[in-house]
Amino acid sequence: MNSVEVEIYGRKYKLKGEDTQKLRLIADKLNTQLVELGEQYELLEFSKLLLLCSLQLQERLLDLSKTNQDLKDELERMNQMISAFIRDTNEK
Repeated sequence: MNSVEVEIYGRKYKLKGEDTQKLRLIADKLNTQLVELGEQYELLEFSKLLLLCSLQLQERLLDLSKTNQDLKDELERMNQMISAFIRDTNEK
């Protein structure tokens, strides 16, 4: 496991993982979101900013999970239509 030092909202953290480039990207995105929230809610302490950020990320995850499931359902429906079309074509 590799380690990388990242800075999130002015604080340095040492993270460990297989893909340090991915860890840096995640930390950068988290930092950007925290900075944006910090600008919107200047009086909010760090722990509350983290909570707000977590809630926003969870909401996004739920939205993306639903979209993913909808796309899977649509793909399954299309596969069934294609299978039926091929079956009908072969029967003629």
